[in-house]
Amino acid sequence: MKNIKILIIGYSSFAKRRILPTLKKNKKINYCICSESNKIDIKKHILFNNYKIALKKFNPDLVYVSKINSLHYKFAKIVLKKGFNLIVDKPATLNLKQTKELIKIAKTKKLFFAESTLFNYHRVFKVIQKFCKSLNQIEHIQSNFNIPFNKNLKKVKKIQGDCEADMSPYAASLIRLFIKKKKTKINILKNYFKNTKLVKSFYITASNEKTTYFGNFAFCREYDQQIIFYTKDKIIYSPKRIFAQPPGKNTFITVKTKNKIKKILVRKDDCIDNFFKLVLNALRNKKYSHFYKIILQDAKIRNIIKKLK
Repeated sequence: MKNIKILIIGYSSFAKRRILPTLKKNKKINYCICSESNKIDIKKHILFNNYKIALKKFNPDLVYVSKINSLHYKFAKIVLKKGFNLIVDKPATLNLKQTKELIKIAKTKKLFFAESTLFNYHRVFKVIQKFCKSLNQIEHIQSNFNIPFNKNLKKVKKIQGDCEADMSPYAASLIRLFIKKKKTKINILKNYFKNTKLVKSFYITASNEKTTYFGNFAFCREYDQQIIFYTKDKIIYSPKRIFAQPPGKNTFITVKTKNKIKKILVRKDDCIDNFFKLVLNALRNKKYSHFYKIILQDAKIRNIIKKLK
């Protein structure tokens, strides 16, 4: 397969911090950026200020939309209707109806479509699974994702970026990955910013006949990221920053058995690079059903989270 051309629409902080450094290292990828709010800068690969011109002139093999939440669906629909393969920052849409519509367009036009919730593509999850022996051995999972927060609430409302919108994709992914049975019970408790309908934090439980899950997601708290896995005879602690592992550092998981603690080295890895390798392979083989399935499953779970009070 020839080098793939990727157009990034939007110049978000996530794109700057995580996506672009990974793309720069991949010799099979040529990329450029379309940003309405930044000047043309060849050194930074900002070559366009207008997405219509960018799509026509650059003619990408794949488009990555990295804009504010409230614009994801709009631009995703435009890109797919124009016949381009697509990745969208999480959350790809803000409701299930929009997700189903985008999947329908992608299927009709035989296009790739995925959401970039990427944390689980890090090799640390393979190491954790090894120590669990199998997913069936996991009896309980607990996740924490708390962050400080100082954004203006008017802006949060405008961009539709409250805790539920920003963090429910992580909860949905964990439920999809580890609570796999169809008959999954989900419950939720939400706290709101005062005098608003904006979610400040939410607590989620999910369970099937074998495994339970508890998730604690919050804005306006001390930074805390970790997932803990409980089996019959072990407790396995993920590294800190599990939802955003730095790509250039070795890390450790901690395994506790019979009150003895052992640290296990996990070699440095890049979940975003791993994800893009899978994307390139899917584009090469034109096999997209796996990604359609993932994005639909997560959207269904997020729809439950949205409806529950």
